[in-house]
Amino acid sequence: MDDLFLRTGEVADRLGVSRQHVVDLCTQGKLRYVLIGSHRRIPESAVIAMLAPGRGRYSDGHQQSLALHAAVVAKLIDDPERVLGIAGRNLQRDIDTGSIHDLRYSREWEMLIDQGLPALIEAMLDPSDRGVTLRSCTPFTGVLDSGQVQAIKRIYRKKQVAPGVA
Repeated sequence: MDDLFLRTGEVADRLGVSRQHVVDLCTQGKLRYVLIGSHRRIPESAVIAMLAPGRGRYSDGHQQSLALHAAVVAKLIDDPERVLGIAGRNLQRDIDTGSIHDLRYSREWEMLIDQGLPALIEAMLDPSDRGVTLRSCTPFTGVLDSGQVQAIKRIYRKKQVAPGVA
């Protein structure tokens, strides 16, 4: 299997936790990793397995990301020029400064943007593993203001504190 290996910070972003929590998961044996020098690298397949439905708070991270992107879709429909401008600037920054892993997803987002709004929206709301992975490398940071982001995150924090309560 040709697995991508992720940095602890990338895994933290995907799981919606701190980098230190990812390190703790690794040292507790709850998340597979390899050492490259003194740096942990986590196989993408291990992260996807942790995010699988039924894995508790990490699958909530998927739902939170999906909700954030649904809010971005509403902004995209309302003002495509502004939203695509932000995404374009973020992609260019990522391409200029990113790793090969980041570059792969940045190029994929560029391709989706070039295909037009229907294909882009479909990818943004895709519930599959591919959609989860793409959203974890989103170019749409900055589209929502901090109040909108915090309101959505608050909903998912409540779910973590009181599971099963809507």
